[in-house]
Amino acid sequence: MSENPLGILVGREVDAVSFVRNYVELRIDYSILRALTNPTGTIDGIPWRLADKRAADVMRRYIGRTVVDVEVTQDQRILLMFDRDAWFEISLRQEDRPGAEAAHFVPARADGIPDVAAMWVW
Repeated sequence: MSENPLGILVGREVDAVSFVRNYVELRIDYSILRALTNPTGTIDGIPWRLADKRAADVMRRYIGRTVVDVEVTQDQRILLMFDRDAWFEISLRQEDRPGAEAAHFVPARADGIPDVAAMWVW
């Protein structure tokens, strides 16, 4: 597998944002990026942090956005850049982690089924 497995997300569209008890997921054309550390970002000129009261409303605006670039800086961050100057960041820093893991990526197979055997963990 490539060193940056998230490269397959470039050109793909966010189709769901899910809020689970203690993490957030972006589903991008059936692949899942799970943020176990609290993500941050900017969309439509609005900066947000997960702890903000409006974060859920703001984060739903990613639905329909296309990933234009992805950057993974080991032990620092995962950064997704979207069309129209939006970005979504997951910290990989040790001090920001709620436990041993900061993020998961579960790529989708061609038929849209998550390929858990190919999952990446940071």
